[in-house]
Amino acid sequence: MQAGDVKLGKVFANDHQNVIPIFQRPYVWDQEPNWLPLWKDVRTAAEEVEAEQGDGYEEAEPRTYFLGAVVVQQRRRPPRRLASSNIIDGQQRLTTLQVLLAAARAVAHKLEAHSVAGRFASLLENRPETVHEDHPNDRYKVWPLPQDREAFLWAVRAPAEHGSVSNFDHKLVRARAWFEEEITEWVNASSDSSQRLDVLHYTMQERMQLVEISLDSNDDPQVIFEALNHRGVPLDAADLVKNMLFQLLDAQGQAKQAERLLMEAWLPLDAQPWRGHVTTGRIKRALIDLLLTYWLTIRTRQEVLVEHLFADFRKWLRDSGSQASDVIQDIRNYADTYLAMRNLPMSDPTGQLLDRMQTMTQTPWPVLLYLHANQDVPSNQRAIAARAIDSFLMRRAVCLMTTKDYNRLFVQVLSDAKEANPSEAGHAVERSLMRQTSDARVWPDDIVFLSALVSPDLYKRSYRARLKALLIGIENHIRTPMTEPAPPLRSADPSLNIEHILPQKWQSNWPLENDSEGERLKVREKAIHQIGNLTLTTKKLNPSMGNKEWKHKQDALRSHSLLLLTTATVLTVPEGYESNWSSDTWTAAWDEVRINQRSMWLARAALFAWPKPD
Repeated sequence: MQAGDVKLGKVFANDHQNVIPIFQRPYVWDQEPNWLPLWKDVRTAAEEVEAEQGDGYEEAEPRTYFLGAVVVQQRRRPPRRLASSNIIDGQQRLTTLQVLLAAARAVAHKLEAHSVAGRFASLLENRPETVHEDHPNDRYKVWPLPQDREAFLWAVRAPAEHGSVSNFDHKLVRARAWFEEEITEWVNASSDSSQRLDVLHYTMQERMQLVEISLDSNDDPQVIFEALNHRGVPLDAADLVKNMLFQLLDAQGQAKQAERLLMEAWLPLDAQPWRGHVTTGRIKRALIDLLLTYWLTIRTRQEVLVEHLFADFRKWLRDSGSQASDVIQDIRNYADTYLAMRNLPMSDPTGQLLDRMQTMTQTPWPVLLYLHANQDVPSNQRAIAARAIDSFLMRRAVCLMTTKDYNRLFVQVLSDAKEANPSEAGHAVERSLMRQTSDARVWPDDIVFLSALVSPDLYKRSYRARLKALLIGIENHIRTPMTEPAPPLRSADPSLNIEHILPQKWQSNWPLENDSEGERLKVREKAIHQIGNLTLTTKKLNPSMGNKEWKHKQDALRSHSLLLLTTATVLTVPEGYESNWSSDTWTAAWDEVRINQRSMWLARAALFAWPKPD
């Protein structure tokens, strides 16, 4: 390895091509964070050069501007090809500089400053006599990734070349337009535009400096790549995984497949939604990193943490002896499966489970991904597994049982599912959860679940999001084919709130009479936070009812509520209670007796919505 300062002119002076390896990220620089600071440095340096040429300037050591570091490694040179190097790090910077130079050449051409336009061209293109006719693309000083190629070639095109581009929103296309506009404005502010362009060329060639690290052929670029990431270069773990896989293609003799695998398999993983961030716990993660964590958990049957993702992946890849091409295609298969699962309807048991998992835990994802990515697992087995996990999670959530051991638990469930015949994978998940006996893993039976459901302090001790998911799950469950068609509710529906029918602040409009011993007060306090006193209303309806009396609330609910949770159990007698209540007597008041009756009705519905197998 060799390192040293080098002027930008020297980097682009020789007949040499800098190739962006296929494992690199696509072009991501943008105006505010990147183009603008770069242009400010270049412009400031050029104006200093101008000042040096003026009268009265005291000669001093000219200042150079540092543009950062680049890491390159010389490539093997086949016959008839130009000498070339791989850009291990610094590809964003070098690509942007090429676009800036191309924009300056275009401005010079428009102003008919042909001499300086030619000098800019020498920093953009290798001499024609050094480029073999079989390899015309060797003319370019920088050769981009396939996904950036069309935009880059348009951005650095010669003035005589019109070219075309399909995506005018590509950042390289926008960079070319932005630099051209900035350079034009700056040049036109001078009385001698041709001379100012000449100064710009000299500045770019002589005053802009890089630290160039040249790796020997036996140096491992992966080590450099990881070290730069460790020092704070904003790379996701997925970038390191991609780097390793696409370098391994070459080592395994599959280099010819690299471009196809990049464009057909990996390319979508470098874009949205995969590069967007999602919140897990209190930490934001790139979605692609979460996917790779799930994927590696499935492969290793061991708990994988995002923080250790790349280290664990590197160890698995080394120990497994897997072919990089197979791994890349398998990751893409799981990525497609993940997106398809996120779009499952609420009529699908897995769709229902994923909806409720947002309020509880994400730990079952590897199990569900495996079941859906494996084409040998029948759909009925996926449904059995989803219903089992759904019941397990909801029952434990209502019973306020810990989630601390879920990571290891669902790794065990995954392992049991993979050990089973695919035709029995869902039953294997069910059996795995059934045989857990420790307090941290036990699946609550009906008695324990029922006791938690009818407890007098359910509202006070429950997480609001999970309690809302419980009520929404009951609402979806009690709908029948006779109910008007409507899409199932989702747990995260922001328009719905939990409402106490008998208000928490009841004293003004719900007085207790003849309570000399305070016994009725105790009964009321127990009833207020029971499930039988809870329903769901819209955010707009909720405040309009407030702490008002029963008649006002009853009229408001009748006028606006469409949920069976309210219409079938509050505004009418719950099914099965008709022998003890008439419609008029049930709705004549709302008190502790009715709350207890409704609590048992809703608890029974929950037992059927989240059953535990015998």
